[in-house]
Amino acid sequence: MYLRKLRIHLLRLAFIPVIFVAVFVRPPWSMESAAGFTMELIGYMCLLAGLVIRIWCIFYIGSRKSKELIAEGPYSICRNPLYVGTFFLAIGVGLCFENSLIVLLVPAIIVPIHIIVAKMEETNLENIFGDQYRTYKQKVPRFWPKFSNYTSAETLAVNVRSIKRIAFDTAGILFIPYVEDMLELLHEHGVIPVLWHFPF
Repeated sequence: MYLRKLRIHLLRLAFIPVIFVAVFVRPPWSMESAAGFTMELIGYMCLLAGLVIRIWCIFYIGSRKSKELIAEGPYSICRNPLYVGTFFLAIGVGLCFENSLIVLLVPAIIVPIHIIVAKMEETNLENIFGDQYRTYKQKVPRFWPKFSNYTSAETLAVNVRSIKRIAFDTAGILFIPYVEDMLELLHEHGVIPVLWHFPF
């Protein structure tokens, strides 16, 4: 729980410059351009990929994180699949905003934070599960999936509270493209100033 709160607080602080860029910096093209359309389309695909990964993870881990060693489903091919899903979401947000500066900023922010927190979590899990976790860590990569490892039970016990939480998160994430459309309208009407049109 402490590490989860730490990750959330670090991400909130780190995303302040990303929010600033999203609100006050615009690309040189318009939404109607081919470049803008392509970025937005790829962004939607990344958002959907991130959501699918995170929902898949929640079905397996629910509220059992640090209580049980989950080594099935997405956790059989990657030790931190939730973070992989978050990475896709973050890239998707930058692309949906048609803002390549955000696409560059996001990995520079979330990758180091998640690597640091993942290492801290691994130390915690080793203290809890001992050799069982060390064996799991040797077999399953930290982030890059190893699909040949995949195993899963035929049935799962699902935590209803976790499903409600991911459903709420999903609704918020799917609303992001509409936020971009609203920001673009506010820029066009001069309600929010554009401080910089970056050149790429």
